[in-house]
Amino acid sequence: KRRSNANCYLVKLPAVVGQTSPIRRCDTMGHSSAPIFVENRSIMHPPFSTSRRGLRTYLLAIGWLLYSTSALRADDAPSIKYSDDVVSKAEKILGDVGLRRNGKTFSVAKTTDISRALSALPRSRRTLKLNRDATKQTLATLSQMRKQSEMLNGQNIDINLELAQGGMDVTTHNRLVAMNNANVATIRQLATSQDRMAEKLATERKVLNDAEAAYAETVLAIRRDLNQVKSQLDLSLEENKDGIAIALKVLNTNFGTPPTMTTDSILATLDKRLKQVEQEIFNEHITLDVSPEGSLYLNVVIGDQTTRMVLDSGASLVCLPSEIATKLGIVVPPDAKPLRLVLADGREIPASAVTLPKIRVGQFEAENVEAAVLDAVATNAEPLLGMSFLGNFKFEIDTADKSLRLLRVADQ
Repeated sequence: KRRSNANCYLVKLPAVVGQTSPIRRCDTMGHSSAPIFVENRSIMHPPFSTSRRGLRTYLLAIGWLLYSTSALRADDAPSIKYSDDVVSKAEKILGDVGLRRNGKTFSVAKTTDISRALSALPRSRRTLKLNRDATKQTLATLSQMRKQSEMLNGQNIDINLELAQGGMDVTTHNRLVAMNNANVATIRQLATSQDRMAEKLATERKVLNDAEAAYAETVLAIRRDLNQVKSQLDLSLEENKDGIAIALKVLNTNFGTPPTMTTDSILATLDKRLKQVEQEIFNEHITLDVSPEGSLYLNVVIGDQTTRMVLDSGASLVCLPSEIATKLGIVVPPDAKPLRLVLADGREIPASAVTLPKIRVGQFEAENVEAAVLDAVATNAEPLLGMSFLGNFKFEIDTADKSLRLLRVADQ
């Protein structure tokens, strides 16, 4: 039976015991220091002649008494707290090694600047996106101009074939000639526009590559700073481990903070954020082979086939000898734009402009790459990996280390 006015529980043992023994549990309005007492301890063991029902009731009452008493001792026992002075000393011990308590967790004071730098990265990513979108738009415009030129060149080929056949009236002849002349004029205008657009594309690619390099360098600097903080904290925790252990015990008792700590556990959240950013950056060092003459060679995948090429940042285009182009399955269209290229030895070689759907070096891939297929007379020419591919990325050629470093930031 519950007494509502005193928050007490009264257990009355059965009459078969021979004497009423009320057992009271008072929680004094829920305070942890509530007393436990028994008002009448003269509890007789039931005689063997007691009825089975009375014995069962008696045992249930005793069981409830034992349960209530043990639960109260576990739940209502007053917890020991350290004084404010002890807490202040514990926090000072941690503060001396660069740690501070935030509620039930710890943080490192020196990571504030690192956290701010990470929070500023999305602004840089937005700038990168704007630069990348501008570059894509310029490339799309340039590609459209080239397709238009190819279409007009194809029309002129058909017109000239029709004119060569003859057998047409003067009106038809004059109309075809006028169409041919108009196409030629448009092709010239497109050529001029393409040159300007190609220069614009080169400029925008450089701006984008520089921005990606700056972004990557910022991320690398953040990683260096975080590694330095980790090393310093590891050293401090080791040198002051006894005092820190005591301080952690005090704060754990009063605030429920972790009873132990490691550098990795404290920096885990920050390290996870940084790793997510680092996954967006692709940075690869590709080993180069050096010939006795000093040329730098590397393997390049064109389409789905691999060929060995000379790395030449001085070449404006990817250049392929006719024989290698044939092996790679590259077909030069009849209306391909004619080019004249000057080789390193001073020879001038005729070539044809083509667009390669895909070129890959390592994990770095570029699409719709301008290239030149050399005329068959260039028998001793070597394939060159030029700027029409390299210009898509931030790159560095380390002649001492004999490596090519390529860098890019993943597109979101």
